[in-house]
Amino acid sequence: MKKAISISLLFLFIFCCSCHNDGKSHLPTSSPANLSHALSLVDSIKIDKETISFIYIYSEYPDYKPTAAIGEGITCVDDVGRFMEVLETEILVYNNKRLIPIAKGMTNFLLYMSRNDGLWYNFLLQDGKINKNHQNSVAEFGWWAIRGLRGLAAAYCIFKDSPKDSVFMGKIINRIKSANSHIQESIQKYPSRNITYLGQRPAWLVKDAPDMNSELLIAMTKLHQTGDFDYSNAIQKISKGLIEYQYCVKSHDLDGMYFCWKNIWHNWGNNQAYALLEAFKITGDSTLFYSVKSWADSFIPFLIKNNIQREITVNSNQTYKKVDFPQIAYGVNSLYRGMKSFADITKSNIYKENAEAIFGWFIGQNMAQIPMYDTKTGRCYDGINRDLSVNLNSGAESTIECLLAILKRGKI
Repeated sequence: MKKAISISLLFLFIFCCSCHNDGKSHLPTSSPANLSHALSLVDSIKIDKETISFIYIYSEYPDYKPTAAIGEGITCVDDVGRFMEVLETEILVYNNKRLIPIAKGMTNFLLYMSRNDGLWYNFLLQDGKINKNHQNSVAEFGWWAIRGLRGLAAAYCIFKDSPKDSVFMGKIINRIKSANSHIQESIQKYPSRNITYLGQRPAWLVKDAPDMNSELLIAMTKLHQTGDFDYSNAIQKISKGLIEYQYCVKSHDLDGMYFCWKNIWHNWGNNQAYALLEAFKITGDSTLFYSVKSWADSFIPFLIKNNIQREITVNSNQTYKKVDFPQIAYGVNSLYRGMKSFADITKSNIYKENAEAIFGWFIGQNMAQIPMYDTKTGRCYDGINRDLSVNLNSGAESTIECLLAILKRGKI
C-alpha cells in the first residue's frame, strides 16, 4: 500500500520544478503579497564597482525606518538569502521583472559575503566592510552559509536562462559548488551515530543540527530539480538523518515531532516536513512521505490545540516542558509550508484545514486576536508576547517569512 501511494504521488510531481517554471496558469496573474514594506527596507551600495543590494535587519514602530542591528551590522546573509526566495517567486511566477535588478544586487551581496572555500560571513557594516568578528558572523559553514545557499539557489533559478548573464552565472555556480566539500565532510560519516541524551542519533548531519540541515535540504532539492546539479546522495542521507531525529512514541502528545537541536523542538527553522516533501518529489521514497504524515496526523493537531508553542524540551522519561512565547512569523511559516505542501500532495480536507489554521495566525486567528500582517502596508509584526501584546516592530525576518507564507498559499 505504501509503495503504491509513493509511486502515484511521485508521478504527480514528476514534472514539477522548484524554479516555478510550471503551473503558472493555475495561479493568479498578480501576486497576493504586498512587498511595499519589504522594499522600503531595501538599499544598495557600491563595493569594488559592483552594486550590492541588501535588506535592513530591523524596522521599528512607529516610523518603520530601516534600522541597523547594534554590534552586528545593517544587513545579513540570513535575511537576504531568504528574501531571494521571495524575489524568485515574484519574478518567475508573477513576472515581476522590475525586481530583477534587486535580485541581481542581492546576489552580488551573497557572492561578496562568501568565500571560495565555501565558508560564509553574515553581517555587513555601514561602511561596506564585512563584520568578521561577531560570533554570528565568523566565516563558517553553518546557518548563514546555508541561508546563503538558499539565496544562491533562488538566484540560479532566476538567472539561468539569461544568456547575457553567463559570467554572472559562472560566479553563482562556482560559489554553490564550493559548499560541496563541507556537505561531503558531514555525510561521509554515514551511517555512524552519536550516543545522545535520548539515544542514538545520526552523526552525518552538518553540525548535528536537524533544523539547519532541513534548510540545507531545501537548497539542495531546489538545485537538483533544475537538472543541472546532482545531489542525489546528499539528499537521501540528509533526509534519512532528519527522519531519525523524529520523535516516534505512539499515543504520546509529541508523536511525530522533529527534534531541532538535541532534545529540543522549536518552531523557528523547523522546516523538516517541508524539506522532506521536496526530497520526496525527487526520490519517491515512501519513508519520507509517511514520516511527514505522522507529523501531520499527530504533532500538528497537538500544536494547533495548544496555540502553537514556541519550544518544547523532552526529558528521557518522556515528560516535556513547553515554552509558549514569544510567537514569531519565522516559526509559524516553518510549520505552515510543511503542512500546506502535505495538503497539496494528499488533497485531504483535514490537512488543508490544519494548514489554514496555522496560516490564520497571520490574519488574526491567534491568541492576541490581532492580524499580524497588514495588507495595506505589507508589514508583518515581529511577534506576540507572553502578555498577548503585539511587538509592533516589523523587521526583515518577520516580513520575509510572512511573505513566503503568503506566496506559498497563493492568496491572502
